[in-house]
Amino acid sequence: MKQVSMIRKTLLFIIILIIVHYSINAQFSFKAQTGISYIEHLSTGVSFSFSDKHTISLLYGSNLFINPQDFSSLMLQYDLLINKFQFAGINPRIGIKGGYSIYTNNYYKWTLSSFVPFVGLKYRLNKTIDIAFDFGTAVSIEHSVERISYGEIGMYREYLPEYKLGLIFNLLKNSEKE
Repeated sequence: MKQVSMIRKTLLFIIILIIVHYSINAQFSFKAQTGISYIEHLSTGVSFSFSDKHTISLLYGSNLFINPQDFSSLMLQYDLLINKFQFAGINPRIGIKGGYSIYTNNYYKWTLSSFVPFVGLKYRLNKTIDIAFDFGTAVSIEHSVERISYGEIGMYREYLPEYKLGLIFNLLKNSEKE
């Protein structure tokens, strides 16, 4: 549990440093987001965008926020919007996210770190809402495993597909592009 607390504090500190640095030097916006994905299940979080291209997000995912001690994830994500290839209002993006996760099934409880390089698409639905779709591969590093019951032998897969459909809500922006 001390590892989880230390990781959370470190991620929060990094986010604060990034906000302070880039809010002074670049066009800055603050966003809230929610999504459904394979690795995070239901996730929610905050995003900080700068220069209309770079976004850093802190995301918390869980299984409908029921028993987070058995199933949850805390991810830090960076993505780059590629405006040069925009087509019909759809922008491609690339990025990476990583963090700490706890997964439990009927037989095991795993704690692990996951890193997910991804490609995605982002579409501005209106002035305040964007729709995003991401696809990538999650690479997992297992930290510990606890056997809950005997009935099946298994291990956590090192590589898993990751796909995510999300909504991004633009809450605050210094300068609006119309």
